[in-house]
Amino acid sequence: DVIAGLPYGDDAVLLLTANNGVFLSSGGKIRPWQTACDRELREYSINRAIMTKDSCYVIGTISNGIYAFDRQGDVLWKLNTDNRLQNNTVLGLYCDAANNVWAALDEGIAYIQNNSQVYYYEPTRRKIGMVYDVLVGGDEAYVASNQGLYYLEGERVEPCAGLEGQAWFVRRYGNCVFCGHNKGTYLLSGCHATRVSSTNGGMCLQRLEVKDRSYLLEGTYSLLDLYEEKNPGQWGFVRALPDFSNMVCRMEVDHQGNIWAEHLQKGLYRLRLSTGLERVENVKAYLKLGDVADTRFTLFKINGRVVFSNGAGFYTYEDMNDSIVPYTAMNEQLAELRDVHSVSPAGDACYWFVSSRMAWQVRCEGNAFRILQRIPFSLFDGLSMEERATVVYDNRTNYSYLCLNNALARIEADSSRLYVSGFRPGLQVARITVKPEGGGGQEVWPVQSGNKFPANWNTISFSLLYPVYNDYAYHTYCRLEGLPGQWTDIGRDLDVEYARLPFGSYTFRAEVRSGEQVLASVAVPFTVSRPWYLSYVAIGCYVVAGLGLLSLLLYLVYWAVKRKNDRVIEQQRIAYRTEMERQEKKIIELENERLEAELRFKSKELSAVVMTNIAHQEFLNSLKEEIQRQKLAGQYTRKNLDKLLLLVNTNIVSDEESWNTFLANFDRIHENFFRNLKQQYPDLTSGDLRFCALLRLNMPTKEIAKLLNISVRGVDAARYRLRKKFSLAQEDSLTDFMINFK
Repeated sequence: DVIAGLPYGDDAVLLLTANNGVFLSSGGKIRPWQTACDRELREYSINRAIMTKDSCYVIGTISNGIYAFDRQGDVLWKLNTDNRLQNNTVLGLYCDAANNVWAALDEGIAYIQNNSQVYYYEPTRRKIGMVYDVLVGGDEAYVASNQGLYYLEGERVEPCAGLEGQAWFVRRYGNCVFCGHNKGTYLLSGCHATRVSSTNGGMCLQRLEVKDRSYLLEGTYSLLDLYEEKNPGQWGFVRALPDFSNMVCRMEVDHQGNIWAEHLQKGLYRLRLSTGLERVENVKAYLKLGDVADTRFTLFKINGRVVFSNGAGFYTYEDMNDSIVPYTAMNEQLAELRDVHSVSPAGDACYWFVSSRMAWQVRCEGNAFRILQRIPFSLFDGLSMEERATVVYDNRTNYSYLCLNNALARIEADSSRLYVSGFRPGLQVARITVKPEGGGGQEVWPVQSGNKFPANWNTISFSLLYPVYNDYAYHTYCRLEGLPGQWTDIGRDLDVEYARLPFGSYTFRAEVRSGEQVLASVAVPFTVSRPWYLSYVAIGCYVVAGLGLLSLLLYLVYWAVKRKNDRVIEQQRIAYRTEMERQEKKIIELENERLEAELRFKSKELSAVVMTNIAHQEFLNSLKEEIQRQKLAGQYTRKNLDKLLLLVNTNIVSDEESWNTFLANFDRIHENFFRNLKQQYPDLTSGDLRFCALLRLNMPTKEIAKLLNISVRGVDAARYRLRKKFSLAQEDSLTDFMINFK
């Protein structure tokens, strides 16, 4: 029942039987080939076997999946339905040119990345949740996740009692293993945990060196906790530090001793501790980086320099002017990495930059940055990675551990063990599909240069073929020469369509790139025919028809221009007459304005004369009074005094007549002042109007008293009556009111 014979060195053959195990045939002798899984291979029945290109033996069974052994019979890996193989019955095995294994199963096909630096681990019988941190030591490991802390030893996965729920980190310092948990901070010994700090939510630990002494500073949900190395390798809790209470999930210390803290939700803080490490002092918050504010920023350290990311760019602290400035070199060289949420060391000037979609390994030497490898998370079948997860580096083994949901991925830095294939896959056009302009079906054309497609079948699709299965970082770029535009990144989609192409000659070009390196390319020239209405015969007909239309158009243009000119001349005549009439009206208006100005001038003169007469009237009245007084005193003869009084009476003009003349002229000069005043305040008397006129002339109180033949107190009383009629406030000026009245 020999199922397969595989070469073993130069002169030996491995014989694999269905139910009796594996034998080695060498020098005419047959003996059992011992493996760690002999009992399983006999129990589950070997069905297929191959040898990979790096001399590993892959055995497929009837009922327990696939086993892989090295030349010494040690198990390299095994896959079954417990760890992501979709079916346990193996019907066929094949090793491709890149040394990866394909398995035909009773249900579908499995692709096994045998030639990879990435090893995927998922516990078979337990869901461990979203992994935040991992600590590996020999054959054992701790895994901190959002469901608790787990202890791994061999195939055994056990939750640590009392540490169910959110575990943030697990770290070793000296002989102590710390676990930051939602309930506090614990020291671990196997699965046993002892709480050393009751401050809830230990999220990160950062080592401090102060005056030749070592300390650990822990970020929590609230305060910062301080630990001291009391004995070599032994740490103990000292105190919680007051004066700073924030959710700190990551910390770094710069060369000046500043402690930089990343808030779990938004912003950054720069801190310093007091001299005796008793409290936090000099706290400065940074809630904005560049144009981004009120969100979570990423804090990390590159070659001793503290660096920040706001999701759109990188920044660094400039101690010369105490400010955060853009990190130009990193922004220019690592533009595609700006949205990272975690950066961690990877040994030998290398760092892991992690986003929600990919992990990049970057070598950082001074201000020179170079991407060494890309690991897209699509490699792990859609397993997500939260924005707080990271890559953990183990400097003992040079392995990096990528934290995933319910799983871990181990990344080996040494690629020397991988099989290097001389095969270089090419990019091909597998199919060309054309569709009519109005829809309704499609046709597949042969893939060849010089295809000439009908004019109305001008929607053309190209399906590309690139037989590479273990490169998840490449992108496909396409360009259609003959149309304007640059290269278009279509990612890993190998189908591209160009709709409603105009007639002409084109060349379809496609390239597969990894970063700036072109891995493969292809070019296919083709032509879209002219439509019948753009054929040369049709164009000749268009020319003849166009000439006829041009002649007709020229005649119509001549007729239209002539008609337009006639209209323009008539419009000019009308405009001339209109302008003459407008000028005449303007002359009349100017003349009227001149006459009106003269009238206002004469009115002002008349007003002045009236005012003079009023003054004379005042004088004559006073003279009359004086004569009457003397007459009564008997100082003059009665006959002479009668003559003098007769003369004065003859020259005195009626007081009412003088005021009426004054008011009429005043009203004309001041543009209907009395009329407007009477309309707005109808209860004003004639005496009030006279008083208002004298106030508008801004005459002093004594002059008003003389003109109205009243006392100064009478003037004040008149002012009071008018203020009440005009409803003026106490602080408002009556004179200003009359001067400004319209």
